[in-house]
Amino acid sequence: MGEPLQAARRPEQLPIWKDIMKGIYTMATVTPVPTKGKAPTRPSKSQARFAFTILLIINILNYADRYVLPAILSKIHLAPKFGGLGLTTGQLGLIGSSFLLVYAFATLPLGIWADRSSRKNIVALCVGIWSIATVLAGITRNFVQLFSVRAILGIGEAGYAPATLSLLGDYFPKERRGRTFSYWSAGQLIGVAIGFTIGGLVAEYLGWRWAFYVVGIPGLLAAFLAWRMVEPQRGAFEHDDEEVEAVDAEGMNGHGSIGKDFWASAKRLLHIPTYWTLLGAFTFSFFTIGGVSFWLPFYFSETFHLTAAKAGIISGAVLVGGGLLGTLIGGRLADYIQRRRPEGRLMTAMVGFLVGAPLALLGLTLHNLALFIAVIVVAITFLSFCTGPLNAVIQDVVIPDVRATAMGLALLLAHLLGDAAAPGIIGFIAERYTLAVALVTAAPTCLFLAGLVCLLGLRTVARDMRRMKEQMRG
Repeated sequence: MGEPLQAARRPEQLPIWKDIMKGIYTMATVTPVPTKGKAPTRPSKSQARFAFTILLIINILNYADRYVLPAILSKIHLAPKFGGLGLTTGQLGLIGSSFLLVYAFATLPLGIWADRSSRKNIVALCVGIWSIATVLAGITRNFVQLFSVRAILGIGEAGYAPATLSLLGDYFPKERRGRTFSYWSAGQLIGVAIGFTIGGLVAEYLGWRWAFYVVGIPGLLAAFLAWRMVEPQRGAFEHDDEEVEAVDAEGMNGHGSIGKDFWASAKRLLHIPTYWTLLGAFTFSFFTIGGVSFWLPFYFSETFHLTAAKAGIISGAVLVGGGLLGTLIGGRLADYIQRRRPEGRLMTAMVGFLVGAPLALLGLTLHNLALFIAVIVVAITFLSFCTGPLNAVIQDVVIPDVRATAMGLALLLAHLLGDAAAPGIIGFIAERYTLAVALVTAAPTCLFLAGLVCLLGLRTVARDMRRMKEQMRG
């Protein structure tokens, strides 16, 4: 990390964090290179630095925009004479679900569009759309208006991720992609923390409307900077220099076509018993994660009588701290067990769910703030064991040519039936009873069901792994 930058060094040798700092320094000076209607064969180091820095900032803003709403629910819930909109918990839950439902449905078509068009322009457009929607949320006056602008937010964010992942793959060579994607993904946790913390603080001292302005306006500047990025050639680092020109035309024509065998691929996937296990585990875990993360700040305010600022700060610390710790521990534990047993990864996820369920139940029955935080952090840590292992199991049981379809189908169903449905369902239960009853009913139950599904899957995963290897040999 302490090596000086040298012009003669290859891109894969350049330390990524120096790339970020260099990218920030050169933001105002890097301009697109004229391409005469054709993307450059390979982006320069300065272009890659500039693009990565902008895309990292956008990813942080992406999650800040998502999580600013949960941080200010207690303020919006207030009657109009106290500065809120007077919305019920059921209406608040529907607003949370509106974004995720639109996000789930829009991801696939917008991802296909990203394979056919200029990806950096799509990123700029989508960031601009969701930033404008976030700012407009600050001037809403009723449920329908706030519901609508949060739904539009889903359209913007759904188009950003596929295009960004494709861009990063073409800005950096294979040797650097692991680190690049890891650092880019870290923006998610930073964004969650910012959304909860800034949202709560701003709502407490300036009003909840200003929370939307603070996180939305920077996105408009980021959209302009994304438009200033260079569009790299698809597959620029996948071939030798002399092959790129020949492959370019073929690759550009091939991207974006919707395979005619989609339904055949889906049918093959549904004949894999372990894939059904993964669908169930993803759905139940997404329901828990989506529901708890959306309602946690409101729960702190309602149960422990915290201000919006304190509730946002504590919620961010609990979710980010427990999630990061669980992801790291779960990944290492899964790899360790997998070297000894073929069902090791699924077993790790199962343990996380079945231990997390009673811990979540215990935590939600506690009325001491310190004890509640301690138990919930541990519960979230165990829940986060599933993050890496479940994704890895898909690679273990599905042949490479349908893995993208397998992941896309799993995420679509998990979003629709899981985290998109959770805020609304929990909100309506809370409207009839209390938020505490709603969370106690939903979170431990879904964690237990996720663990039970994984337990059933232990019987099939080894067989499906062998079958996948046989198909590969065949």
